[in-house]
Amino acid sequence: MLSIEENLIIKNILLDDYEDDGSCKATFLGENLKVFGGIPKEIVDIKVMSRFDDNLICTVENVLKPSIDRVLPKCQYYLSCTGCQFQHIDYKKQLLIKRKFVIEKLSDIKGFSEDELDFTVPSKNKYEYRNHARFSVSKTNKFKGNIGFVNRWSRKLVNISKCEIMNSKINSILPKLEGKLSGYSQFSVRVGINTDSYLIQPKIDEANGIDTGQQYYKEEVNGFSHKISSPSFFQVNTPQAENLVRIVKDLLDLQGNEVVIDAFSGVGTFAVLLSKYVKKIYGIESSQSSINDAIYNSKSIENIEFIHSEVENISPDFFKENIDFVILDPSRKGVHKVALDWIEKLLPDRIVYVSCELKTLKRDLDRLTNNYSIRKVIPVDMFPHTKHVECIVSLYRTNKL
Repeated sequence: MLSIEENLIIKNILLDDYEDDGSCKATFLGENLKVFGGIPKEIVDIKVMSRFDDNLICTVENVLKPSIDRVLPKCQYYLSCTGCQFQHIDYKKQLLIKRKFVIEKLSDIKGFSEDELDFTVPSKNKYEYRNHARFSVSKTNKFKGNIGFVNRWSRKLVNISKCEIMNSKINSILPKLEGKLSGYSQFSVRVGINTDSYLIQPKIDEANGIDTGQQYYKEEVNGFSHKISSPSFFQVNTPQAENLVRIVKDLLDLQGNEVVIDAFSGVGTFAVLLSKYVKKIYGIESSQSSINDAIYNSKSIENIEFIHSEVENISPDFFKENIDFVILDPSRKGVHKVALDWIEKLLPDRIVYVSCELKTLKRDLDRLTNNYSIRKVIPVDMFPHTKHVECIVSLYRTNKL
């Protein structure tokens, strides 16, 4: 193992393919390198930042042989903040990379074929798309009260004055709070992209005349008002959330007489916006905050029933009607195997799985494709300039018992 000094420069490194974390693979004197800020087949000089497990974590210091897909990053903190991985790559190429990530993860799933895989749905906004940010606050004497993000590898706070992927409403708040947060370690800002509503948590005593401590904010999705409380989950890219609803609706091909389960229903976005196209829809959600918001958001809709429960704790006997379709929109940990058990017992004709983590999507599809065939896979770029890709999979039941 090499004796590595911080900020050591290694010259003339040929970059290999992408890793799951957005870095490029490379080697040097038997060491495995993770190089951030590179593109495969480039030749670069790199700076060693740290060691993690069996890898040296590095960033590109100088590009000797650039890729035709290389562009100038917009953010002055790019690679030091570590929140984005792909700002140096042309956006059209980013979409192709994310499609390739889906192929690599799902290629050995039974019935998966590139014929069923669409091109990645681009984000309407390439920058300023995030409606939610959690900032850290420095507690060290020299930088006490500074606002920023913690570098993933060094664990040091990077002070920022603006984040290019945050909505401009969030960025406009930062200078008003700078230096006023010495008694805090973190704070969150959430804003309505289609409204003037926002929340800042926790309540900040010296906030320069800015209201803070709000319990909820309001957002409009496809013209429908949503109340979103501070602890509740909501997609960070509102226009892409609207696209998710449209895509799920199209994949289900609703005729108006179906009974649907919306598992992991959050604040009720799918349930509320699909309710007028179905006979009945059940929403299942474990978060008390989210279920309260969902009930509030659906108060004028009669054909929705929300259930406060972990999805795996539901019994199929609860549902008195035949269930036609199921929507799965879990967190990164995917769907519990017990939940998959009872969902399969209901024998829904179609399942639409909305995934934010390809590893757990692969795991769950390994199970689901025993009784369901993949009809369509649609990558969605929910997080431009990052390694993350949302993925929607349409499944049709093959065993018509």
